[in-house]
Amino acid sequence: MVLYGSNEGIPSSGSSSPTECAEEMCSYMVTKHSWKGKYKRVFSIGSLSITTYNPGSMEPTNQWMYSDFISILPAAKGQVSLPNNEFIITFKKGKKTDSMRFSSEHRASIITEAMRFRHEFGERQAEGQQWFSYKLHWSEQRKSVLLVAGPTGLEQKDPGSNKLLASYHYKDLDGIAEVTDYPGGFVVIKAQFGRMHLFASEGRDEIMKRLQEAALNHTGLVLRKKDPIKLEKFQTGKFGQFSDDEFITSISEFTVQKLSSRRLEPVRRILCLTEATLLERDPSTYNIITLKPLGLVAALVRGKENPQMLTIQYTDGENRSHLSTDRDSLLASLLDGARAAGNPDVHVRMSFLERGKRLGPLDLPCHEEIESSSLKFLTTQPIGWDFAQAVSRFNANVSYSGLLHATTQEHLFAENKEKLISSGISALINKEGDQVTIPAIELEQQFHALRR
Repeated sequence: MVLYGSNEGIPSSGSSSPTECAEEMCSYMVTKHSWKGKYKRVFSIGSLSITTYNPGSMEPTNQWMYSDFISILPAAKGQVSLPNNEFIITFKKGKKTDSMRFSSEHRASIITEAMRFRHEFGERQAEGQQWFSYKLHWSEQRKSVLLVAGPTGLEQKDPGSNKLLASYHYKDLDGIAEVTDYPGGFVVIKAQFGRMHLFASEGRDEIMKRLQEAALNHTGLVLRKKDPIKLEKFQTGKFGQFSDDEFITSISEFTVQKLSSRRLEPVRRILCLTEATLLERDPSTYNIITLKPLGLVAALVRGKENPQMLTIQYTDGENRSHLSTDRDSLLASLLDGARAAGNPDVHVRMSFLERGKRLGPLDLPCHEEIESSSLKFLTTQPIGWDFAQAVSRFNANVSYSGLLHATTQEHLFAENKEKLISSGISALINKEGDQVTIPAIELEQQFHALRR
């Protein structure tokens, strides 16, 4: 998104001026706590800065370049019985420092996303200790890795290049557990469906202790230590609730070339569709490399430039890209399979989901007030927006299966939803433009808005 290039309406929050062109990576609706009281703000984490907006007008209210940003931390840590969703940001203000307090039910996600840019912060962030370790690979081989108890999760690095290979974020974990009959063994257990990853290290006890400390101190989460397990339990149940035969037995299979940032060249894989999951298998051994529930598929991107390319976008933020000579048959099978598995929001599109425009995570529907404001902006655009921007924002915040809050509530100050919806449809019809000259992306966005 193009941000506003002047300081008008933005209180000074440091030496840097607002960026004129910064990509929004993700956004959340938060509550700001100040001496004036509590009020809603959009908290947007961008590629160059963090910006807050007034949700009613989408005018920017504050902006901090990362060079002026010092820290983002939970206000109170580990209050399990009384959840505390507050977090504090600290930033430079001239020669001094200042802070602001916010709260959100997605506090851990906000902190995790902002800390992706911690290497650009104005003050160096503490990094966790490294341990030489092993990971049990999908090929059943032990792979050498460096493990780091980082501020946002367990980080797996390449011991030769120190390149980050994978992050297991605290916000996505259900717990950790020892593997008693595997020397130095422990597993991290994902929260979504119980997927386990097995590591081994002489420093196991210290790693597990540091992970619990870092989760609490940096994200406010309590990382639970589960009961110890045996290696056999890991081997038979590493895919959690999807470990049974019915979830790994294929209905259809497609040979693809997987594109990965870890490799210069595409690698051959078999994509296997079951009734509830999508598997990636190794063609030579038929071993399972990855498993994803079809319920986590957010969108299927049909690349326009390359007739063989497709990308699967997941609600947890992962993207997997493949090349297939049978692309459209594969897309049709994925679409049918995901919908049959109870996922009404999966759809095919030519462009990626605009995560930065969505005011919340991909795996949960947006609140009613966000739906309503997105509808209003179709009719009356905020200053600095054009109609195409309003349409793309509407699509980002409304489920593909349609508005969730489409009927007027029965209370004194209830909004007339039917009138809002009618006005939004009228705006789409009146401003559809010449479909011969309109950019293909805008035409697609208008189609998706009507569908919603």
